[in-house]
Amino acid sequence: MAKDTVNTFNPLTTVLMLGAALGPLAALSLGSKYADEETLERARAGLVNAKPSDLYAHYDSTRDPSAVADKTIAEITAGAGIFRELQAAIKAAGAEAMLSGQTPITVLAPSSEAFAKLAPEQKAALMRDKEASSQFVASHIVPGVVSTTELMQKQSISTLSGQSLPVSMPGQLQIGDAKVAKTIAAENGIVHVIDSVLL
Repeated sequence: MAKDTVNTFNPLTTVLMLGAALGPLAALSLGSKYADEETLERARAGLVNAKPSDLYAHYDSTRDPSAVADKTIAEITAGAGIFRELQAAIKAAGAEAMLSGQTPITVLAPSSEAFAKLAPEQKAALMRDKEASSQFVASHIVPGVVSTTELMQKQSISTLSGQSLPVSMPGQLQIGDAKVAKTIAAENGIVHVIDSVLL
């Protein structure tokens, strides 16, 4: 009797029982495989369509289609209303040639907003005294091209006047007490627009 019972487990029965037992595991395995492929495909699509967020991108004019890298620093400062007072100081100092020459420089360019913070008599004295104007312009020029990225990696920079200015990032890129509002690429250097004059 026991022998007959054993014989009822033929190969077909064994296969069917194993299939029933392993079926859910196989389905789970296949489901995981296809789920993984779908996840990977979504990740690939995300990478292709991703637009990286850069907190400091607005400083870097080399990423900006409106960058005026085909103009000299002299042309940039002369052609923008926000540099009207700076341009007057440059003319008073006789420094136009330096800003239009081929020697690369970085200009820390105070905007009209920056000059508005000066007392009227201080601004007038600056414009009528060539020596004061020359010193003023020299303290706003850094030899060579110092990009925004390089500024962020520095603790200080030295100007043509010999002044050492601290560089910091207290939420916004700052040189001395002046905040950098924008950076403009030029043919012969770079212009960092600042909101305060450096005296």
